[in-house]
Amino acid sequence: MKERILSAIILFFFFCSCHHNPSGYSSASETDFTAPAWGGERWKDVPENPLIDPVHFNLPELVIGDPQILTPGEFDNQWHAFYHGFSHDEKGWHTWFFHSASDDGLHWKEVSREQGEVGIQYLTNDGDRWIQYYTATTNAMEDTALKRKYHNIIRARTTTDFVNWTQPVNLILPELPREREGDKAGKEARNPCVIRLPDGRYRMYYSAGTVYLNDAGYEEPKYIFCAEADNPLGPFTKREDPVLQPDPDLPFRNYGCGGFKVFGYRDGYLAFYNPIYIDPEQKSRSEIRMLYSKDGLEWKEAENNPVVKPDPGIAWRSAIIYQLDVVPWENSLLMYFNAREGWRGGAERIGAVKLDLNNEEPLFKLR
Repeated sequence: MKERILSAIILFFFFCSCHHNPSGYSSASETDFTAPAWGGERWKDVPENPLIDPVHFNLPELVIGDPQILTPGEFDNQWHAFYHGFSHDEKGWHTWFFHSASDDGLHWKEVSREQGEVGIQYLTNDGDRWIQYYTATTNAMEDTALKRKYHNIIRARTTTDFVNWTQPVNLILPELPREREGDKAGKEARNPCVIRLPDGRYRMYYSAGTVYLNDAGYEEPKYIFCAEADNPLGPFTKREDPVLQPDPDLPFRNYGCGGFKVFGYRDGYLAFYNPIYIDPEQKSRSEIRMLYSKDGLEWKEAENNPVVKPDPGIAWRSAIIYQLDVVPWENSLLMYFNAREGWRGGAERIGAVKLDLNNEEPLFKLR
Protein backbone atom coordinates (compact mmCIF):
# COMPACT_ATOMS: atom_id res chain seq x y z
CA MET A 1 0.00 0.00 0.00
CA LYS A 2 2.77 2.42 0.93
CA GLU A 3 4.56 1.60 -2.30
CA ARG A 4 1.41 2.40 -4.30
CA ILE A 5 0.97 5.76 -2.55
CA LEU A 6 4.62 6.63 -3.12
CA SER A 7 4.33 5.71 -6.80
CA ALA A 8 1.25 7.91 -7.16
CA ILE A 9 3.03 10.88 -5.59
CA ILE A 10 6.01 10.44 -7.92
CA LEU A 11 3.73 10.23 -10.96
CA PHE A 12 1.83 13.33 -9.84
CA PHE A 13 4.96 15.46 -9.58
CA PHE A 14 6.29 14.05 -12.86
CA PHE A 15 3.02 14.98 -14.56
CA CYS A 16 3.17 18.52 -13.15
CA SER A 17 6.75 19.02 -14.23
CA CYS A 18 5.93 17.94 -17.78
CA HIS A 19 2.65 19.78 -18.25
CA HIS A 20 2.75 22.88 -16.06
CA ASN A 21 4.86 24.77 -18.64
CA PRO A 22 4.39 23.09 -22.01
CA SER A 23 5.73 26.10 -23.93
CA GLY A 24 9.21 25.58 -22.53
CA TYR A 25 9.46 29.16 -21.19
CA SER A 26 10.93 29.81 -17.77
CA SER A 27 8.56 30.41 -14.89
CA ALA A 28 7.80 33.95 -13.75
CA SER A 29 10.25 33.75 -10.87
CA GLU A 30 13.03 32.74 -13.27
CA THR A 31 12.32 35.55 -15.71
CA ASP A 32 11.90 38.43 -13.29
CA PHE A 33 13.70 41.45 -14.69
CA THR A 34 14.52 44.52 -12.66
CA ALA A 35 16.24 47.79 -13.43
CA PRO A 36 19.75 48.54 -12.16
CA ALA A 37 20.13 51.02 -9.29
CA TRP A 38 21.12 53.92 -11.52
CA GLY A 39 19.24 56.70 -9.76
CA GLY A 40 19.92 60.40 -9.90
CA GLU A 41 22.49 60.37 -7.11
CA ARG A 42 24.76 58.18 -9.28
CA TRP A 43 24.89 60.55 -12.27
CA LYS A 44 27.33 63.47 -11.95
CA ASP A 45 27.57 66.56 -14.16
CA VAL A 46 30.79 66.64 -16.15
CA PRO A 47 32.78 69.76 -15.21
CA GLU A 48 32.82 71.02 -18.81
CA ASN A 49 29.01 71.46 -18.98
CA PRO A 50 27.33 72.68 -21.07
CA LEU A 51 29.29 71.03 -23.87
CA ILE A 52 27.63 72.46 -26.99
CA ASP A 53 26.14 75.96 -26.92
CA PRO A 54 24.18 77.41 -29.87
CA VAL A 55 25.62 80.86 -29.21
CA HIS A 56 28.72 79.78 -31.18
CA PHE A 57 26.84 78.90 -34.40
CA ASN A 58 25.95 82.45 -35.57
CA LEU A 59 22.34 81.54 -36.32
CA PRO A 60 19.57 83.77 -34.93
CA GLU A 61 17.40 82.37 -32.12
CA LEU A 62 18.97 78.91 -32.51
CA VAL A 63 18.01 76.07 -30.18
CA ILE A 64 19.70 72.66 -30.43
CA GLY A 65 18.98 69.25 -29.00
CA ASP A 66 18.45 65.47 -29.17
CA PRO A 67 22.11 64.39 -29.48
CA GLN A 68 23.14 61.01 -30.89
CA ILE A 69 26.70 59.94 -30.02
CA LEU A 70 29.22 57.59 -31.65
CA THR A 71 32.22 56.57 -29.54
CA PRO A 72 35.72 55.96 -30.95
CA GLY A 73 35.85 52.73 -32.90
CA GLU A 74 32.26 52.82 -34.11
CA PHE A 75 32.97 54.95 -37.20
CA ASP A 76 36.59 56.09 -36.86
CA ASN A 77 38.91 56.97 -33.98
CA GLN A 78 36.95 60.07 -32.91
CA TRP A 79 33.78 60.86 -31.01
CA HIS A 80 30.89 62.07 -33.16
CA ALA A 81 27.75 63.97 -32.14
CA PHE A 82 24.73 64.40 -34.40
CA TYR A 83 21.93 66.73 -33.33
CA HIS A 84 19.26 68.99 -34.76
CA GLY A 85 18.33 72.63 -34.34
CA PHE A 86 15.78 75.31 -35.19
CA SER A 87 16.64 78.92 -35.94
CA HIS A 88 14.36 81.87 -36.63
CA ASP A 89 14.85 85.04 -38.68
CA GLU A 90 12.79 87.45 -40.78
CA LYS A 91 12.09 84.63 -43.27
CA GLY A 92 10.65 82.33 -40.60
CA TRP A 93 11.79 79.06 -39.03
CA HIS A 94 14.66 76.97 -40.38
CA THR A 95 15.48 73.32 -39.58
CA TRP A 96 19.13 72.25 -39.17
CA PHE A 97 21.07 69.00 -38.86
CA PHE A 98 24.52 69.32 -37.23
CA HIS A 99 27.55 67.03 -37.03
CA SER A 100 30.37 67.69 -34.55
CA ALA A 101 33.50 65.70 -33.67
CA SER A 102 35.66 65.44 -30.56
CA ASP A 103 38.87 63.83 -29.32
CA ASP A 104 37.52 63.26 -25.81
CA GLY A 105 33.71 63.41 -25.94
CA LEU A 106 33.73 66.72 -24.05
CA HIS A 107 35.23 69.38 -26.32
CA TRP A 108 33.39 69.50 -29.64
CA LYS A 109 34.12 71.12 -33.00
CA GLU A 110 31.52 71.48 -35.74
CA VAL A 111 32.12 69.29 -38.81
CA SER A 112 29.10 70.17 -40.94
CA ARG A 113 25.59 71.54 -40.93
CA GLU A 114 22.68 70.96 -43.27
CA GLN A 115 19.56 73.05 -43.67
CA GLY A 116 16.41 71.29 -44.79
CA GLU A 117 13.90 68.80 -43.44
CA VAL A 118 16.05 66.74 -41.01
CA GLY A 119 15.01 67.28 -37.41
CA ILE A 120 15.14 64.96 -34.38
CA GLN A 121 17.03 61.86 -35.48
CA TYR A 122 18.33 58.44 -34.45
CA LEU A 123 21.35 56.64 -35.89
CA THR A 124 21.99 52.93 -36.16
CA ASN A 125 24.39 50.88 -38.25
CA ASP A 126 23.35 48.13 -40.65
CA GLY A 127 26.37 46.35 -42.06
CA ASP A 128 28.53 48.83 -43.96
CA ARG A 129 25.93 51.59 -43.91
CA TRP A 130 24.42 53.85 -41.29
CA ILE A 131 20.68 54.46 -41.18
CA GLN A 132 19.39 57.81 -40.01
CA TYR A 133 15.76 57.71 -38.88
CA TYR A 134 14.53 61.26 -38.53
CA THR A 135 11.66 63.60 -37.88
CA ALA A 136 11.02 65.30 -41.21
CA THR A 137 9.59 68.82 -41.22
CA THR A 138 7.12 68.88 -44.09
CA ASN A 139 7.40 72.68 -44.50
CA ALA A 140 10.89 72.08 -45.91
CA MET A 141 9.61 69.60 -48.53
CA GLU A 142 8.39 70.17 -52.06
CA ASP A 143 5.54 67.67 -51.63
CA THR A 144 2.50 69.92 -51.19
CA ALA A 145 0.22 66.99 -50.27
CA LEU A 146 2.42 66.08 -47.29
CA LYS A 147 2.55 69.73 -46.26
CA ARG A 148 -1.22 69.97 -46.20
CA LYS A 149 -1.77 66.77 -44.19
CA TYR A 150 1.11 66.65 -41.69
CA HIS A 151 3.48 68.90 -39.78
CA ASN A 152 6.10 66.18 -39.08
CA ILE A 153 6.53 62.65 -40.40
CA ILE A 154 9.25 60.03 -39.87
CA ARG A 155 11.63 59.26 -42.72
CA ALA A 156 14.92 57.39 -43.13
CA ARG A 157 18.02 57.72 -45.29
CA THR A 158 21.38 55.94 -45.34
CA THR A 159 25.07 56.86 -45.61
CA THR A 160 28.50 55.30 -45.41
CA ASP A 161 30.44 58.52 -44.72
CA PHE A 162 27.95 61.02 -43.16
CA VAL A 163 28.51 63.24 -46.19
CA ASN A 164 26.59 61.55 -48.99
CA TRP A 165 23.04 60.36 -48.29
CA THR A 166 20.49 58.28 -50.15
CA GLN A 167 17.06 59.62 -51.03
CA PRO A 168 14.72 59.43 -48.02
CA VAL A 169 11.85 56.97 -47.65
CA ASN A 170 8.66 57.65 -45.72
CA LEU A 171 8.16 55.30 -42.75
CA ILE A 172 5.56 56.72 -40.33
CA LEU A 173 2.70 59.10 -41.14
CA PRO A 174 0.47 60.27 -38.25
CA GLU A 175 -2.86 58.76 -39.30
CA LEU A 176 -4.23 56.99 -36.21
CA PRO A 177 -6.71 59.06 -34.16
CA ARG A 178 -4.42 59.41 -31.14
CA GLU A 179 -1.43 60.15 -33.36
CA ARG A 180 -3.35 63.16 -34.64
CA GLU A 181 -4.26 64.68 -31.28
CA GLY A 182 -3.22 68.29 -30.76
CA ASP A 183 -4.24 71.26 -32.86
CA LYS A 184 -1.59 73.96 -32.50
CA ALA A 185 1.13 73.11 -35.02
CA GLY A 186 -0.45 70.25 -36.97
CA LYS A 187 -0.23 66.47 -37.04
CA GLU A 188 3.08 65.06 -35.84
CA ALA A 189 5.02 61.80 -35.71
CA ARG A 190 8.53 62.33 -34.33
CA ASN A 191 11.38 61.09 -32.08
CA PRO A 192 12.15 57.75 -33.79
CA CYS A 193 14.19 55.05 -32.02
CA VAL A 194 14.73 51.74 -33.85
CA ILE A 195 16.03 48.54 -32.24
CA ARG A 196 16.82 45.06 -33.56
CA LEU A 197 14.71 42.38 -31.88
CA PRO A 198 16.01 38.91 -30.93
CA ASP A 199 14.08 37.36 -33.85
CA GLY A 200 15.85 39.65 -36.34
CA ARG A 201 12.92 41.97 -36.89
CA TYR A 202 12.94 45.73 -36.21
CA ARG A 203 10.87 47.77 -33.81
CA MET A 204 10.50 51.53 -34.00
CA TYR A 205 9.39 53.51 -30.96
CA TYR A 206 8.14 56.98 -31.82
CA SER A 207 6.19 59.90 -30.37
CA ALA A 208 2.90 61.15 -31.76
CA GLY A 209 0.07 63.41 -30.69
CA THR A 210 0.94 66.67 -28.98
CA VAL A 211 0.27 68.76 -25.89
CA TYR A 212 0.83 72.51 -25.82
CA LEU A 213 3.15 74.20 -23.32
CA ASN A 214 1.50 77.56 -22.69
CA ASP A 215 4.46 79.08 -20.88
CA ALA A 216 7.00 77.97 -23.51
CA GLY A 217 4.90 78.48 -26.62
CA TYR A 218 5.35 75.15 -28.42
CA GLU A 219 4.17 71.52 -28.50
CA GLU A 220 5.65 68.40 -26.94
CA PRO A 221 4.78 64.73 -27.57
CA LYS A 222 1.78 63.17 -25.84
CA TYR A 223 2.09 59.40 -26.56
CA ILE A 224 4.74 56.77 -27.30
CA PHE A 225 3.80 54.28 -30.03
CA CYS A 226 5.68 51.48 -31.72
CA ALA A 227 5.71 49.75 -35.11
CA GLU A 228 7.52 46.66 -36.41
CA ALA A 229 9.06 45.56 -39.70
CA ASP A 230 11.06 42.75 -41.28
CA ASN A 231 13.31 45.25 -43.03
CA PRO A 232 15.02 48.24 -41.34
CA LEU A 233 13.61 50.54 -44.04
CA GLY A 234 10.08 49.21 -43.68
CA PRO A 235 7.29 48.92 -44.32
CA PHE A 236 6.50 49.26 -40.60
CA THR A 237 3.24 47.90 -39.18
CA LYS A 238 1.92 49.99 -36.31
CA ARG A 239 0.50 48.78 -33.03
CA GLU A 240 -2.62 50.90 -32.66
CA ASP A 241 -2.44 51.38 -28.89
CA PRO A 242 0.40 53.44 -27.41
CA VAL A 243 2.95 51.68 -25.23
CA LEU A 244 3.03 54.73 -22.96
CA GLN A 245 0.58 57.55 -22.30
CA PRO A 246 0.16 60.43 -19.85
CA ASP A 247 -1.48 59.75 -16.52
CA PRO A 248 -3.03 62.61 -14.50
CA ASP A 249 -2.34 60.63 -11.31
CA LEU A 250 1.42 60.58 -11.94
CA PRO A 251 2.91 63.98 -11.06
CA PHE A 252 5.95 63.36 -13.30
CA ARG A 253 3.86 62.31 -16.37
CA ASN A 254 0.59 64.15 -15.92
CA TYR A 255 0.66 65.88 -19.34
CA GLY A 256 2.76 64.05 -21.96
CA CYS A 257 5.40 61.40 -22.59
CA GLY A 258 8.14 63.23 -24.47
CA GLY A 259 10.70 61.12 -26.34
CA PHE A 260 11.81 57.54 -25.76
CA LYS A 261 15.19 55.79 -26.17
CA VAL A 262 15.46 52.00 -25.71
CA PHE A 263 18.59 49.98 -24.88
CA GLY A 264 19.41 46.36 -24.17
CA TYR A 265 20.27 45.35 -20.63
CA ARG A 266 20.93 41.74 -19.64
CA ASP A 267 18.01 39.76 -21.08
CA GLY A 268 15.57 42.67 -21.16
CA TYR A 269 15.23 46.33 -22.03
CA LEU A 270 15.84 49.71 -20.43
CA ALA A 271 14.33 52.94 -21.69
CA PHE A 272 15.13 56.53 -20.80
CA TYR A 273 12.42 59.07 -21.54
CA ASN A 274 11.53 62.65 -20.69
CA PRO A 275 7.89 62.76 -19.53
CA ILE A 276 6.14 66.11 -19.71
CA TYR A 277 4.37 67.45 -16.63
CA ILE A 278 2.86 70.56 -15.13
CA ASP A 279 4.35 71.21 -11.70
CA PRO A 280 2.48 72.55 -8.61
CA GLU A 281 3.40 76.12 -9.67
CA GLN A 282 1.77 75.46 -13.08
CA LYS A 283 5.09 75.55 -14.91
CA SER A 284 5.75 73.07 -17.70
CA ARG A 285 8.56 70.68 -16.86
CA SER A 286 10.31 67.56 -18.08
CA GLU A 287 12.89 65.27 -16.53
CA ILE A 288 14.75 62.11 -17.56
CA ARG A 289 13.45 58.88 -16.02
CA MET A 290 14.26 55.20 -16.48
CA LEU A 291 11.82 52.42 -17.39
CA TYR A 292 12.41 48.68 -17.62
CA SER A 293 10.68 45.88 -19.50
CA LYS A 294 11.07 42.20 -20.23
CA ASP A 295 9.46 42.36 -23.68
CA GLY A 296 9.86 46.03 -24.65
CA LEU A 297 6.09 46.54 -24.71
CA GLU A 298 4.99 46.62 -21.07
CA TRP A 299 7.08 49.16 -19.16
CA LYS A 300 7.57 49.82 -15.45
CA GLU A 301 9.09 52.82 -13.71
CA ALA A 302 12.46 52.14 -12.09
CA GLU A 303 12.61 52.62 -8.34
CA ASN A 304 15.46 55.15 -8.33
CA ASN A 305 13.87 57.85 -10.50
CA PRO A 306 14.35 60.55 -11.61
CA VAL A 307 17.72 60.23 -13.32
CA VAL A 308 18.16 63.92 -14.26
CA LYS A 309 15.72 66.63 -13.20
CA PRO A 310 15.57 70.42 -13.55
CA ASP A 311 17.81 72.11 -11.03
CA PRO A 312 17.43 75.84 -10.27
CA GLY A 313 21.04 75.83 -9.07
CA ILE A 314 22.33 74.78 -12.51
CA ALA A 315 21.26 77.52 -14.91
CA TRP A 316 21.61 75.69 -18.23
CA ARG A 317 19.26 72.90 -17.07
CA SER A 318 17.08 74.84 -14.66
CA ALA A 319 13.72 74.61 -16.46
CA ILE A 320 13.20 71.58 -18.71
CA ILE A 321 15.26 68.44 -19.47
CA TYR A 322 14.83 66.92 -22.92
CA GLN A 323 16.04 64.02 -25.06
CA LEU A 324 19.20 62.00 -24.75
CA ASP A 325 21.65 59.32 -25.74
CA VAL A 326 23.58 56.99 -23.43
CA VAL A 327 26.93 55.42 -24.32
CA PRO A 328 29.12 53.05 -22.29
CA TRP A 329 32.74 54.21 -22.07
CA GLU A 330 35.67 53.04 -19.91
CA ASN A 331 33.67 51.47 -17.05
CA SER A 332 31.16 54.30 -17.06
CA LEU A 333 28.00 55.51 -18.75
CA LEU A 334 27.79 58.94 -20.34
CA MET A 335 24.36 60.44 -20.88
CA TYR A 336 24.20 63.34 -23.32
CA PHE A 337 21.02 65.45 -23.40
CA ASN A 338 19.71 68.91 -24.12
CA ALA A 339 18.11 71.13 -21.52
CA ARG A 340 16.31 74.45 -21.43
CA GLU A 341 17.04 77.55 -19.38
CA GLY A 342 13.78 79.51 -19.19
CA TRP A 343 10.51 78.96 -21.00
CA ARG A 344 9.24 81.23 -23.82
CA GLY A 345 12.33 82.43 -25.64
CA GLY A 346 14.59 80.29 -23.43
CA ALA A 347 18.01 78.90 -24.39
CA GLU A 348 18.75 75.21 -24.98
CA ARG A 349 22.18 73.60 -24.77
CA ILE A 350 23.67 70.09 -24.83
CA GLY A 351 25.54 68.68 -21.84
CA ALA A 352 26.29 65.37 -20.17
CA VAL A 353 26.22 63.48 -16.90
CA LYS A 354 28.41 60.51 -16.03
CA LEU A 355 27.78 57.36 -13.99
CA ASP A 356 30.71 55.27 -12.77
CA LEU A 357 29.76 51.62 -13.26
CA ASN A 358 32.15 50.16 -10.68
CA ASN A 359 32.35 47.03 -12.87
CA GLU A 360 28.55 46.71 -13.11
CA GLU A 361 27.13 45.36 -16.34
CA PRO A 362 26.49 48.21 -18.81
CA LEU A 363 23.55 48.70 -21.15
CA PHE A 364 24.08 48.28 -24.88
CA LYS A 365 22.62 49.60 -28.13
CA LEU A 366 20.42 47.16 -30.03
CA ARG A 367 21.86 47.60 -33.51
